[in-house]
Amino acid sequence: MRMVWTYAPDEDFYPARDRLVDAFERWARRAGRGVDLFAAEVLVEQRWSVGDGLLSRWQPDDLRYALLEYFPRGVTITDWADTVPTVHAFIDFLFETDLADAKCADAAVLHTALDSMAADFDVAMADETRYGPAKYWSMRMLAAGINLENEAAVAAFMTDVQDGRVPYDEAVLAKVVENQLTDEDETLPPLPPFDPPSPDVIAAAATGSAGLTRLLRFTAWVGDGGAPAPAGALTPADAAEVSALLDLDDPDYELGVVLAWAKEARFVRVVKGRLLPNKSSAKTLKDPVSAAHRAFEAFFHIGRAVCTAGDIDSIVPFRADDFVFALLMAMFIAQRPIDAEERSEITGGLVEEFIALAPGGEADPNGDDDPDGRDIDLLLRQLHLFGVVRHDAERTALTPFGTALFVAHLRGEDVEVPTFEDLLGETAEVVVALAAETPALAAPLLTRWRDHHAEAGVAELRALADRTDDPEHRALAETYGGVRRAPARPHAVSARRPKNRPRR
Repeated sequence: MRMVWTYAPDEDFYPARDRLVDAFERWARRAGRGVDLFAAEVLVEQRWSVGDGLLSRWQPDDLRYALLEYFPRGVTITDWADTVPTVHAFIDFLFETDLADAKCADAAVLHTALDSMAADFDVAMADETRYGPAKYWSMRMLAAGINLENEAAVAAFMTDVQDGRVPYDEAVLAKVVENQLTDEDETLPPLPPFDPPSPDVIAAAATGSAGLTRLLRFTAWVGDGGAPAPAGALTPADAAEVSALLDLDDPDYELGVVLAWAKEARFVRVVKGRLLPNKSSAKTLKDPVSAAHRAFEAFFHIGRAVCTAGDIDSIVPFRADDFVFALLMAMFIAQRPIDAEERSEITGGLVEEFIALAPGGEADPNGDDDPDGRDIDLLLRQLHLFGVVRHDAERTALTPFGTALFVAHLRGEDVEVPTFEDLLGETAEVVVALAAETPALAAPLLTRWRDHHAEAGVAELRALADRTDDPEHRALAETYGGVRRAPARPHAVSARRPKNRPRR
């Protein structure tokens, strides 16, 4: 049975959850254990919906979150006496059926942890201040004898609430609302592993970056003496000189981008009407790789210089960092280029969201013009010039250089990005599941993992092939475990998107 569901979409996960809970029910019946199947469903589902999707791997902290945070906040039940015993039984089920993986805490450790939190669970489930809004009002309706499946009765109750006919404690409700805001904090799903290029490859890419070369030549032109910059801009004569030096095709536009970018990267600064080099950046400017990282970070903040569609309807200049992040993240997660349609879906979704947030905002789906699309193209053209992406009208792809810069950016924001080396200590199923979701990584990742574990790795892959009910996982485990079987019907391997598109 497949037990790793990290990136699985709804249509794949829920049937698998039901199969797992059905197997648990059969085991519990044979073992004479009374269990609450709804509690088991919730336990499994929350590990996928807000966790890492590793249904075979549990630590005390995972149980603590489920029982002391998730259940009290969002699970509407009036009798929870069987919940903790059900979790005890589920742990035994995992171990007795060999579904618990090698990194799962020992059963005894998990049972001890459950015993220690049982009393706290009872208190939390009865404490209204631990509820989220949906549960709070659902519990109030149940207390009033309302059937939650009766839409008319539910609507009538909520009308009574709005009209002040249902008394409630304002302090409690304020805490409930605060719980909802805490729940809405977005977290990124586990990300694909990063196989870093060699330092020589990164250095060569930085040295060969046309965009970075422009910035460095411009900074060198400013020199120690600086240049006049009334109102923060170059004089016409200096602008003409710099445009010729940098061989700019569209001086008015491109010089504005270079100046804004160099200032944001702290390569230069304006002091009392003069453009001066930033002395604190001297060491960085001598190292192309360090300069590239500094410039890449600055790019997220120069949207209004890059985006000059000249249309006030474009929101991209004002939220350029979000658009750039979303596009780069989509390519990094998929580990493949995105085509024009996918670019449009990603940016269109953000445009709709940001317009909806603006007072009186409303998108015009029938508009023939596309100022947002033009601005997105301008952003990607600059990233192409820098060497972060390869971009044309049909598709956009992250380069190895761009991937390295983006991973450094993510880690700078405390986002965990594993490397291939990190995954060498993982189980076969975790590595196979990741390979199935990101086909571009399958061969190098599984080959390196198998070779690292030698005979033990081959044996684990073969055991996974025998156990899993996922055809894609079985095919990969057999291939890299050296199993020879009669060919079966082919199964497509796709780079699925995570449940929620990650945003900055």
